[in-house]
Amino acid sequence: MLQYAFVDDRGNVVLSAFVRSSGATALYGGVCSEDLSVDPMEEAAFTGLAMKLCRGATLVAFHRVLQGGLLPQGSLAAASGAECAWRRFQAVARRKGIGLSRREPLALNDCLEKLGMEPLESEDAALRALAIRRLWRRLDDLE
Repeated sequence: MLQYAFVDDRGNVVLSAFVRSSGATALYGGVCSEDLSVDPMEEAAFTGLAMKLCRGATLVAFHRVLQGGLLPQGSLAAASGAECAWRRFQAVARRKGIGLSRREPLALNDCLEKLGMEPLESEDAALRALAIRRLWRRLDDLE
């Protein structure tokens, strides 16, 4: 069971869906279907929606490994590009002299806090997508 969320460039949550997947992505964890107040979307239905949402869009995610690996097959290819807020933060932080530790992992909340922003206090994918958008916009202001 995975939750996906997509936020547009204006900050609208255009889709937040829990998906029941038979793929290897189920190994990453997530919520149990019995904990949800709605039935999860089937993988095939979500794949169609994801393809439509991603087509021609520039996708922004956080963390180099998850940048597109959890999207349904073909969704990343349908996008016009994919960007990583994690990588961008590191580049901007180095240029601006923001101290980064080489011994500690850099999570989304670390990036937000280093820029004086409120940390994310939820595991909800829609709120996470909005936080990534806030981080990306702040990086726009710093560059």
